[in-house]
Amino acid sequence: MISAVRPDSIAAELGIRPGDLLISVGGQRLRDVIDYRFAIADERVEVLVRSASGEETIYEIEKDPAEDLGVDFDEPLFDRLRTCNNKCPFCFLTQMPKGFRKTLYLKDDDYRLSFIYNNFVTFTNLTEDDWQRIGLQHLSPMNISVHATDPDWRAIMLGKRDVPDVREQIRRLGSMGVTVHTQIVACPQVNDGEVLRQSIADLAALYPTVQSIAVVPVGLTKYRFAGKAPTSIRAAIQIHESPDWIDTNWEPQPLWDGDDLRPTPNDRSGPLHNPALGFCSRLGSAAEVPMRCYTGTEAAAVIDLILPFSQTSQRDFGVTLVYPSDEFYILAGRETPAADFYDDMPQYSNGVGMVRDFLDGWAKAKRRLPARIAQPTSLALVCGTLVGPMMQQVAARLNKIAGLSVRVIPVENQFFGETVTVSGLLTAQDVILALRASGCTRAILPKVMFDYQGTRTIDEQSPQQIAEAAGLPVALAGDPAELARYVRALAQKRY
Repeated sequence: MISAVRPDSIAAELGIRPGDLLISVGGQRLRDVIDYRFAIADERVEVLVRSASGEETIYEIEKDPAEDLGVDFDEPLFDRLRTCNNKCPFCFLTQMPKGFRKTLYLKDDDYRLSFIYNNFVTFTNLTEDDWQRIGLQHLSPMNISVHATDPDWRAIMLGKRDVPDVREQIRRLGSMGVTVHTQIVACPQVNDGEVLRQSIADLAALYPTVQSIAVVPVGLTKYRFAGKAPTSIRAAIQIHESPDWIDTNWEPQPLWDGDDLRPTPNDRSGPLHNPALGFCSRLGSAAEVPMRCYTGTEAAAVIDLILPFSQTSQRDFGVTLVYPSDEFYILAGRETPAADFYDDMPQYSNGVGMVRDFLDGWAKAKRRLPARIAQPTSLALVCGTLVGPMMQQVAARLNKIAGLSVRVIPVENQFFGETVTVSGLLTAQDVILALRASGCTRAILPKVMFDYQGTRTIDEQSPQQIAEAAGLPVALAGDPAELARYVRALAQKRY
Protein backbone atom coordinates (compact mmCIF):
# COMPACT_ATOMS: atom_id res chain seq x y z
CA MET A 1 0.00 0.00 0.00
CA ILE A 2 1.19 3.48 -0.91
CA SER A 3 1.24 5.66 2.19
CA ALA A 4 2.45 8.92 0.65
CA VAL A 5 3.00 10.50 -2.76
CA ARG A 6 5.65 13.19 -2.92
CA PRO A 7 4.66 16.49 -4.61
CA ASP A 8 5.97 17.12 -8.14
CA SER A 9 6.86 13.44 -8.54
CA ILE A 10 6.04 11.07 -11.40
CA ALA A 11 3.39 9.39 -9.26
CA ALA A 12 1.76 12.73 -8.40
CA GLU A 13 1.68 13.68 -12.08
CA LEU A 14 -0.02 10.38 -12.93
CA GLY A 15 -2.66 10.87 -10.24
CA ILE A 16 -1.51 8.01 -7.98
CA ARG A 17 -2.74 8.61 -4.44
CA PRO A 18 -2.08 7.42 -0.90
CA GLY A 19 -4.12 4.29 -0.26
CA ASP A 20 -3.54 2.91 -3.77
CA LEU A 21 -1.87 -0.49 -4.12
CA LEU A 22 1.22 -1.07 -6.23
CA ILE A 23 0.45 -4.52 -7.68
CA SER A 24 3.49 -5.09 -9.91
CA VAL A 25 6.31 -3.44 -11.82
CA GLY A 26 7.11 -4.88 -15.26
CA GLY A 27 4.79 -7.77 -14.51
CA GLN A 28 6.85 -8.70 -11.44
CA ARG A 29 5.17 -9.09 -8.07
CA LEU A 30 7.19 -7.27 -5.45
CA ARG A 31 8.24 -8.87 -2.17
CA ASP A 32 9.52 -5.68 -0.55
CA VAL A 33 10.94 -2.22 -1.15
CA ILE A 34 14.21 -3.81 -2.25
CA ASP A 35 12.44 -5.45 -5.20
CA TYR A 36 10.73 -2.12 -5.89
CA ARG A 37 14.03 -0.24 -6.06
CA PHE A 38 15.52 -2.78 -8.44
CA ALA A 39 12.38 -2.96 -10.60
CA ILE A 40 12.12 0.79 -11.23
CA ALA A 41 15.83 1.25 -11.99
CA ASP A 42 15.17 1.38 -15.74
CA GLU A 43 14.38 3.89 -18.45
CA ARG A 44 11.03 2.29 -19.31
CA VAL A 45 8.83 0.99 -16.52
CA GLU A 46 5.37 -0.57 -16.63
CA VAL A 47 3.50 -0.19 -13.36
CA LEU A 48 0.19 -1.80 -12.37
CA VAL A 49 -1.70 0.16 -9.71
CA ARG A 50 -5.04 -0.63 -8.06
CA SER A 51 -6.87 2.40 -6.74
CA ALA A 52 -8.67 2.51 -3.43
CA SER A 53 -11.93 2.02 -5.36
CA GLY A 54 -10.61 -1.21 -6.93
CA GLU A 55 -9.90 0.09 -10.44
CA GLU A 56 -6.64 -1.20 -11.94
CA THR A 57 -4.50 0.93 -14.25
CA ILE A 58 -1.29 0.15 -16.13
CA TYR A 59 1.08 3.12 -16.44
CA GLU A 60 3.90 3.04 -18.98
CA ILE A 61 6.61 5.40 -17.77
CA GLU A 62 9.76 6.76 -19.39
CA LYS A 63 12.25 8.23 -16.94
CA ASP A 64 15.86 8.47 -15.88
CA PRO A 65 16.96 5.05 -14.49
CA ALA A 66 17.96 6.68 -11.18
CA GLU A 67 14.66 8.54 -10.81
CA ASP A 68 12.18 7.31 -8.22
CA LEU A 69 8.42 7.28 -8.81
CA GLY A 70 7.93 9.41 -5.72
CA VAL A 71 5.93 7.00 -3.56
CA ASP A 72 6.42 5.76 0.00
CA PHE A 73 4.92 2.58 1.41
CA ASP A 74 3.23 1.85 4.71
CA GLU A 75 5.57 -1.12 5.30
CA PRO A 76 8.99 -2.01 3.85
CA LEU A 77 8.03 -5.68 3.45
CA PHE A 78 5.10 -6.58 1.20
CA ASP A 79 5.09 -10.28 2.09
CA ARG A 80 5.42 -12.03 5.44
CA LEU A 81 8.03 -10.84 7.92
CA ARG A 82 10.68 -13.45 8.71
CA THR A 83 10.49 -13.92 12.46
CA CYS A 84 13.00 -15.34 14.91
CA ASN A 85 13.18 -19.05 15.67
CA ASN A 86 16.02 -18.82 18.21
CA LYS A 87 15.65 -19.05 21.97
CA CYS A 88 18.34 -16.66 23.16
CA PRO A 89 18.48 -16.69 26.96
CA PHE A 90 18.98 -12.90 26.99
CA CYS A 91 16.30 -12.00 24.39
CA PHE A 92 15.05 -8.52 25.29
CA LEU A 93 11.66 -8.84 23.61
CA THR A 94 10.73 -11.68 25.95
CA GLN A 95 11.53 -9.32 28.82
CA MET A 96 8.74 -6.91 27.90
CA PRO A 97 5.62 -6.63 30.04
CA LYS A 98 2.21 -7.10 28.47
CA GLY A 99 0.05 -4.24 27.25
CA PHE A 100 2.25 -2.35 24.80
CA ARG A 101 1.68 -1.92 21.07
CA LYS A 102 2.12 -5.08 19.01
CA THR A 103 5.24 -3.96 17.18
CA LEU A 104 7.22 -3.96 20.43
CA TYR A 105 6.82 -7.73 20.74
CA LEU A 106 7.72 -8.60 17.15
CA LYS A 107 10.76 -10.90 17.15
CA ASP A 108 11.99 -10.12 13.66
CA ASP A 109 15.01 -11.93 12.26
CA ASP A 110 14.67 -10.88 8.62
CA TYR A 111 17.81 -10.39 6.55
CA ARG A 112 15.99 -7.81 4.43
CA LEU A 113 15.50 -5.53 7.44
CA SER A 114 19.21 -5.94 8.11
CA PHE A 115 19.86 -4.39 4.71
CA ILE A 116 17.11 -1.76 4.88
CA TYR A 117 17.35 -0.61 8.52
CA ASN A 118 20.67 -2.06 9.73
CA ASN A 119 18.85 -4.43 12.09
CA PHE A 120 21.02 -7.18 13.52
CA VAL A 121 19.93 -10.69 12.49
CA THR A 122 21.32 -14.14 13.24
CA PHE A 123 21.38 -15.76 9.77
CA THR A 124 19.98 -18.97 11.26
CA ASN A 125 16.80 -19.06 9.13
CA LEU A 126 18.04 -18.49 5.57
CA THR A 127 17.07 -20.68 2.64
CA GLU A 128 19.22 -21.24 -0.43
CA ASP A 129 16.87 -18.89 -2.32
CA ASP A 130 17.67 -16.21 0.25
CA TRP A 131 21.38 -16.69 -0.31
CA GLN A 132 20.93 -16.45 -4.06
CA ARG A 133 18.96 -13.25 -3.70
CA ILE A 134 21.56 -11.65 -1.42
CA GLY A 135 24.19 -12.32 -4.05
CA LEU A 136 22.06 -11.34 -7.04
CA GLN A 137 20.89 -8.04 -5.57
CA HIS A 138 24.16 -7.47 -3.71
CA LEU A 139 22.47 -6.71 -0.39
CA SER A 140 25.41 -5.15 1.38
CA PRO A 141 26.24 -4.54 4.14
CA MET A 142 24.62 -7.14 6.37
CA ASN A 143 24.45 -6.89 10.17
CA ILE A 144 24.89 -10.19 12.00
CA SER A 145 24.40 -11.04 15.67
CA VAL A 146 27.26 -13.46 16.28
CA HIS A 147 27.56 -13.69 20.11
CA ALA A 148 30.16 -16.48 19.71
CA THR A 149 31.94 -17.92 16.70
CA ASP A 150 32.50 -21.38 18.17
CA PRO A 151 29.45 -23.40 17.02
CA ASP A 152 28.91 -24.99 20.44
CA TRP A 153 29.01 -21.68 22.29
CA ARG A 154 26.90 -19.98 19.63
CA ALA A 155 24.31 -22.72 20.10
CA ILE A 156 24.25 -21.87 23.80
CA MET A 157 23.84 -18.14 23.12
CA LEU A 158 21.03 -18.78 20.62
CA GLY A 159 19.37 -21.48 22.74
CA LYS A 160 19.22 -23.69 19.70
CA ARG A 161 21.17 -26.72 18.61
CA ASP A 162 22.67 -27.26 15.16
CA VAL A 163 23.20 -23.61 14.27
CA PRO A 164 25.13 -22.93 11.05
CA ASP A 165 28.79 -21.98 11.36
CA VAL A 166 28.68 -18.19 11.21
CA ARG A 167 32.31 -18.03 10.08
CA GLU A 168 31.48 -20.03 6.97
CA GLN A 169 28.42 -17.86 6.36
CA ILE A 170 30.54 -14.70 6.53
CA ARG A 171 33.09 -16.21 4.14
CA ARG A 172 30.26 -16.95 1.72
CA LEU A 173 29.02 -13.37 1.97
CA GLY A 174 32.56 -12.17 1.30
CA SER A 175 32.73 -14.29 -1.85
CA MET A 176 29.63 -12.40 -3.05
CA GLY A 177 31.23 -9.04 -2.36
CA VAL A 178 28.92 -8.45 0.63
CA THR A 179 30.43 -6.84 3.73
CA VAL A 180 29.31 -7.46 7.31
CA HIS A 181 28.97 -5.58 10.59
CA THR A 182 28.84 -7.89 13.62
CA GLN A 183 27.78 -7.66 17.23
CA ILE A 184 28.45 -9.79 20.28
CA VAL A 185 26.04 -9.51 23.20
CA ALA A 186 28.28 -10.47 26.11
CA CYS A 187 26.97 -12.25 29.20
CA PRO A 188 29.14 -12.44 32.34
CA GLN A 189 31.07 -15.71 32.63
CA VAL A 190 29.34 -17.16 29.57
CA ASN A 191 30.61 -15.84 26.24
CA ASP A 192 33.20 -13.43 27.57
CA GLY A 193 36.72 -14.37 28.65
CA GLU A 194 38.35 -16.93 26.37
CA VAL A 195 35.15 -17.41 24.36
CA LEU A 196 35.10 -13.70 23.55
CA ARG A 197 38.81 -13.72 22.76
CA GLN A 198 38.31 -16.51 20.21
CA SER A 199 35.23 -14.84 18.70
CA ILE A 200 37.06 -11.55 18.14
CA ALA A 201 40.10 -13.33 16.69
CA ASP A 202 37.91 -15.36 14.32
CA LEU A 203 35.99 -12.29 13.12
CA ALA A 204 39.10 -10.12 12.78
CA ALA A 205 40.61 -12.83 10.57
CA LEU A 206 37.66 -12.26 8.20
CA TYR A 207 38.50 -8.59 7.59
CA PRO A 208 37.72 -6.83 5.24
CA THR A 209 34.47 -8.78 4.82
CA VAL A 210 33.90 -8.08 8.51
CA GLN A 211 33.91 -4.29 8.72
CA SER A 212 33.22 -3.89 12.44
CA ILE A 213 32.78 -5.87 15.65
CA ALA A 214 30.78 -4.35 18.52
CA VAL A 215 30.75 -5.94 21.97
CA VAL A 216 27.76 -4.85 24.07
CA PRO A 217 26.68 -5.98 27.56
CA VAL A 218 23.54 -8.01 28.16
CA GLY A 219 20.50 -6.08 29.38
CA LEU A 220 17.95 -7.55 31.77
CA THR A 221 14.60 -6.14 32.92
CA LYS A 222 12.55 -7.07 35.94
CA TYR A 223 9.88 -8.40 33.58
CA ARG A 224 12.12 -10.97 31.92
CA PHE A 225 10.24 -14.05 30.87
CA ALA A 226 6.89 -12.89 32.25
CA GLY A 227 8.29 -12.34 35.72
CA LYS A 228 9.80 -15.79 36.04
CA ALA A 229 13.26 -14.18 36.28
CA PRO A 230 15.31 -17.27 35.42
CA THR A 231 18.48 -17.45 37.46
CA SER A 232 20.56 -19.39 34.93
CA ILE A 233 21.21 -19.75 31.22
CA ARG A 234 19.56 -23.16 31.36
CA ALA A 235 16.40 -21.82 32.98
CA ALA A 236 16.17 -18.95 30.47
CA ILE A 237 16.37 -21.36 27.53
CA GLN A 238 13.92 -23.75 29.15
CA ILE A 239 11.28 -21.04 29.50
CA HIS A 240 11.19 -20.72 25.71
CA GLU A 241 9.94 -24.32 25.66
CA SER A 242 7.05 -23.61 28.05
CA PRO A 243 3.47 -23.17 26.77
CA ASP A 244 3.63 -19.41 27.40
CA TRP A 245 6.30 -18.97 24.76
CA ILE A 246 5.57 -21.64 22.15
CA ASP A 247 4.50 -19.93 18.93
CA THR A 248 4.56 -20.54 15.20
CA ASN A 249 8.35 -20.49 15.21
CA TRP A 250 8.73 -23.04 17.97
CA GLU A 251 10.83 -26.01 16.99
CA PRO A 252 10.46 -29.12 19.17
CA GLN A 253 13.86 -30.45 20.14
CA PRO A 254 15.04 -32.94 22.77
CA LEU A 255 16.47 -30.37 25.14
CA TRP A 256 16.38 -32.14 28.46
CA ASP A 257 17.12 -35.83 27.85
CA GLY A 258 20.06 -37.16 29.85
CA ASP A 259 20.25 -34.39 32.43
CA ASP A 260 22.49 -36.44 34.68
CA LEU A 261 25.39 -35.97 32.25
CA ARG A 262 27.26 -32.69 32.75
CA PRO A 263 30.01 -32.32 30.13
CA THR A 264 32.16 -29.26 29.66
CA PRO A 265 31.23 -27.22 26.52
CA ASN A 266 34.78 -27.28 25.17
CA ASP A 267 35.15 -31.04 25.60
CA ARG A 268 35.01 -32.23 22.00
CA SER A 269 35.24 -35.89 22.97
CA GLY A 270 32.46 -35.97 25.52
CA PRO A 271 28.66 -35.93 25.66
CA LEU A 272 28.47 -32.41 24.19
CA HIS A 273 28.92 -34.00 20.79
CA ASN A 274 26.67 -36.97 21.44
CA PRO A 275 23.59 -36.39 19.22
CA ALA A 276 21.56 -38.83 21.31
CA LEU A 277 21.52 -36.37 24.21
CA GLY A 278 19.31 -33.32 24.52
CA PHE A 279 20.86 -29.95 23.71
CA CYS A 280 20.76 -28.52 27.21
CA SER A 281 22.07 -31.76 28.67
CA ARG A 282 25.16 -31.24 26.55
CA LEU A 283 25.72 -27.72 27.85
CA GLY A 284 26.93 -28.98 31.19
CA SER A 285 28.17 -26.36 33.63
CA ALA A 286 27.70 -23.56 31.10
CA ALA A 287 23.94 -23.93 31.42
CA GLU A 288 24.10 -23.25 35.15
CA VAL A 289 25.84 -19.87 34.90
CA PRO A 290 23.67 -17.12 36.46
CA MET A 291 21.83 -14.64 34.24
CA ARG A 292 22.99 -11.22 35.48
CA CYS A 293 24.42 -7.88 34.45
CA TYR A 294 28.07 -6.82 34.47
CA THR A 295 29.82 -5.29 37.46
CA GLY A 296 32.25 -2.40 37.04
CA THR A 297 35.26 -4.67 37.58
CA GLU A 298 34.00 -7.16 34.99
CA ALA A 299 33.31 -4.36 32.51
CA ALA A 300 36.91 -3.18 32.89
CA ALA A 301 38.13 -6.73 32.21
CA VAL A 302 36.11 -6.88 28.99
CA ILE A 303 37.60 -3.58 27.83
CA ASP A 304 41.11 -4.81 28.63
CA LEU A 305 40.47 -7.98 26.63
CA ILE A 306 39.21 -6.06 23.59
CA LEU A 307 41.68 -3.17 23.32
CA PRO A 308 44.73 -5.24 22.26
CA PHE A 309 42.67 -6.46 19.28
CA SER A 310 41.73 -2.86 18.50
CA GLN A 311 45.38 -1.80 18.59
CA THR A 312 46.43 -4.70 16.36
CA SER A 313 43.70 -3.86 13.87
CA GLN A 314 44.73 -0.20 13.81
CA ARG A 315 48.29 -1.29 13.04
CA ASP A 316 47.44 -3.96 10.47
CA PHE A 317 44.28 -2.61 8.83
CA GLY A 318 44.26 1.10 9.58
CA VAL A 319 40.90 0.81 11.39
CA THR A 320 39.98 -0.03 14.98
CA LEU A 321 37.54 -2.76 13.82
CA VAL A 322 36.50 -4.01 17.29
CA TYR A 323 34.81 -1.67 19.76
CA PRO A 324 33.57 -2.02 23.35
CA SER A 325 30.20 -0.31 23.71
CA ASP A 326 29.93 2.95 25.61
CA GLU A 327 28.15 1.17 28.44
CA PHE A 328 31.26 -0.87 29.25
CA TYR A 329 33.29 2.33 29.65
CA ILE A 330 30.66 3.93 31.86
CA LEU A 331 30.29 0.81 34.03
CA ALA A 332 34.07 0.61 34.40
CA GLY A 333 34.32 4.30 35.26
CA ARG A 334 36.68 4.95 32.36
CA GLU A 335 36.80 7.81 29.91
CA THR A 336 35.66 6.94 26.40
CA PRO A 337 38.35 7.04 23.69
CA ALA A 338 38.85 9.94 21.30
CA ALA A 339 36.65 10.18 18.20
CA ASP A 340 39.25 8.70 15.84
CA PHE A 341 39.09 5.43 17.80
CA TYR A 342 35.58 4.93 16.39
CA ASP A 343 36.60 5.41 12.73
CA ASP A 344 33.44 6.51 10.89
CA MET A 345 31.13 5.35 13.73
CA PRO A 346 29.91 2.15 11.99
CA GLN A 347 28.13 0.93 15.14
CA TYR A 348 26.77 4.25 16.40
CA SER A 349 23.15 3.03 16.67
CA ASN A 350 24.42 0.09 18.73
CA GLY A 351 25.65 2.43 21.47
CA VAL A 352 29.25 2.55 20.25
CA GLY A 353 30.67 6.08 20.12
CA MET A 354 27.54 7.94 21.19
CA VAL A 355 29.13 9.26 24.39
CA ARG A 356 32.22 10.54 22.60
CA ASP A 357 30.07 12.10 19.89
CA PHE A 358 27.97 13.85 22.56
CA LEU A 359 30.99 15.13 24.47
CA ASP A 360 32.66 16.47 21.33
CA GLY A 361 29.37 17.97 20.18
CA TRP A 362 28.92 19.65 23.55
CA ALA A 363 32.44 21.09 23.40
CA LYS A 364 31.39 22.88 20.19
CA ALA A 365 27.83 23.76 21.17
CA LYS A 366 28.72 25.39 24.48
CA ARG A 367 30.77 28.04 22.68
CA ARG A 368 27.53 29.61 21.46
CA LEU A 369 25.71 29.72 24.78
CA PRO A 370 24.36 33.11 25.95
CA ALA A 371 25.73 34.89 28.99
CA ARG A 372 22.28 35.30 30.52
CA ILE A 373 18.64 34.44 29.83
CA ALA A 374 15.62 36.70 29.75
CA GLN A 375 14.00 35.61 33.01
CA PRO A 376 14.94 33.27 35.85
CA THR A 377 14.33 29.66 34.81
CA SER A 378 14.79 26.34 36.56
CA LEU A 379 15.51 23.70 33.92
CA ALA A 380 15.47 19.92 34.36
CA LEU A 381 17.76 17.81 32.16
CA VAL A 382 16.16 14.37 32.08
CA CYS A 383 18.21 11.26 31.27
CA GLY A 384 18.72 7.63 32.18
CA THR A 385 20.92 6.85 35.16
CA LEU A 386 23.74 5.53 32.95
CA VAL A 387 24.63 8.94 31.51
CA GLY A 388 23.77 10.96 34.62
CA PRO A 389 27.42 11.73 35.47
CA MET A 390 28.11 12.90 31.91
CA MET A 391 25.09 15.21 31.99
CA GLN A 392 26.37 16.74 35.24
CA GLN A 393 29.25 18.18 33.16
CA VAL A 394 26.70 19.80 30.88
CA ALA A 395 24.72 21.19 33.81
CA ALA A 396 27.86 22.67 35.39
CA ARG A 397 28.45 24.79 32.28
CA LEU A 398 24.80 25.78 31.89
CA ASN A 399 24.66 26.93 35.50
CA LYS A 400 27.20 29.63 34.67
CA ILE A 401 24.50 31.38 32.61
CA ALA A 402 22.94 34.20 34.61
CA GLY A 403 19.28 33.51 35.41
CA LEU A 404 19.47 29.79 34.56
CA SER A 405 19.40 27.05 37.17
CA VAL A 406 19.86 23.54 35.76
CA ARG A 407 19.30 20.23 37.52
CA VAL A 408 20.15 16.84 36.07
CA ILE A 409 17.31 14.40 36.70
CA PRO A 410 18.69 10.85 36.23
CA VAL A 411 15.43 8.89 36.22
CA GLU A 412 15.62 5.47 37.81
CA ASN A 413 13.68 3.08 35.62
CA GLN A 414 10.99 1.85 37.98
CA PHE A 415 9.04 0.39 35.09
CA PHE A 416 11.65 -1.98 33.63
CA GLY A 417 13.77 -2.20 36.77
CA GLU A 418 16.91 -0.49 38.03
CA THR A 419 19.15 -2.66 35.82
CA VAL A 420 17.78 -0.82 32.77
CA THR A 421 19.75 2.43 32.79
CA VAL A 422 19.64 3.81 29.23
CA SER A 423 17.69 6.93 28.29
CA GLY A 424 16.05 5.22 25.31
CA LEU A 425 13.96 2.94 27.55
CA LEU A 426 12.61 5.61 29.89
CA THR A 427 8.85 5.57 30.22
CA ALA A 428 6.59 8.57 30.51
CA GLN A 429 5.19 7.41 33.83
CA ASP A 430 8.64 7.37 35.46
CA VAL A 431 9.64 10.70 33.91
CA ILE A 432 6.41 12.40 35.01
CA LEU A 433 6.94 11.36 38.63
CA ALA A 434 10.54 12.60 38.54
CA LEU A 435 9.55 15.96 37.03
CA ARG A 436 6.80 16.53 39.58
CA ALA A 437 9.35 16.05 42.36
CA SER A 438 12.07 18.14 40.70
CA GLY A 439 10.75 21.60 41.50
CA CYS A 440 11.80 22.79 38.04
CA THR A 441 9.75 25.06 35.80
CA ARG A 442 10.87 23.62 32.44
CA ALA A 443 12.32 20.34 31.21
CA ILE A 444 14.41 18.96 28.38
CA LEU A 445 13.66 15.32 27.56
CA PRO A 446 15.98 13.02 25.60
CA LYS A 447 14.58 12.59 22.11
CA VAL A 448 15.73 8.97 22.13
CA MET A 449 12.99 8.03 24.62
CA PHE A 450 10.43 8.72 21.86
CA ASP A 451 9.77 6.93 18.60
CA TYR A 452 11.36 7.95 15.30
CA GLN A 453 8.81 10.72 14.76
CA GLY A 454 9.26 12.01 18.31
CA THR A 455 5.55 11.58 19.00
CA ARG A 456 5.24 8.78 21.58
CA THR A 457 7.16 7.00 24.30
CA ILE A 458 7.34 3.27 24.75
CA ASP A 459 4.26 3.54 27.01
CA GLU A 460 2.33 5.55 24.40
CA GLN A 461 2.62 9.09 25.77
CA SER A 462 3.31 12.22 23.72
CA PRO A 463 5.50 15.14 24.82
CA GLN A 464 2.34 17.22 25.28
CA GLN A 465 0.78 14.56 27.53
CA ILE A 466 3.94 14.45 29.63
CA ALA A 467 3.94 18.23 29.91
CA GLU A 468 0.30 18.31 31.03
CA ALA A 469 0.77 15.51 33.55
CA ALA A 470 3.99 16.96 34.97
CA GLY A 471 2.65 20.51 35.02
CA LEU A 472 5.51 22.19 33.14
CA PRO A 473 6.58 22.84 29.54
CA VAL A 474 8.84 20.21 28.00
CA ALA A 475 11.05 20.19 24.91
CA LEU A 476 13.04 17.43 23.22
CA ALA A 477 16.76 17.43 22.45
CA GLY A 478 18.59 14.74 20.52
CA ASP A 479 22.07 16.25 20.58
CA PRO A 480 24.07 19.08 22.20
CA ALA A 481 23.34 21.49 19.35
CA GLU A 482 19.58 21.19 19.95
CA LEU A 483 20.10 21.73 23.68
CA ALA A 484 22.17 24.87 23.02
CA ARG A 485 19.53 26.19 20.60
CA TYR A 486 16.88 25.77 23.27
CA VAL A 487 18.93 27.77 25.78
CA ARG A 488 19.57 30.53 23.23
CA ALA A 489 15.81 30.66 22.60
CA LEU A 490 15.27 31.19 26.33
CA ALA A 491 17.69 34.11 26.17
CA GLN A 492 15.76 35.60 23.27
CA LYS A 493 12.37 35.19 25.00
CA ARG A 494 11.17 32.76 22.34
CA TYR A 495 9.72 30.35 24.93
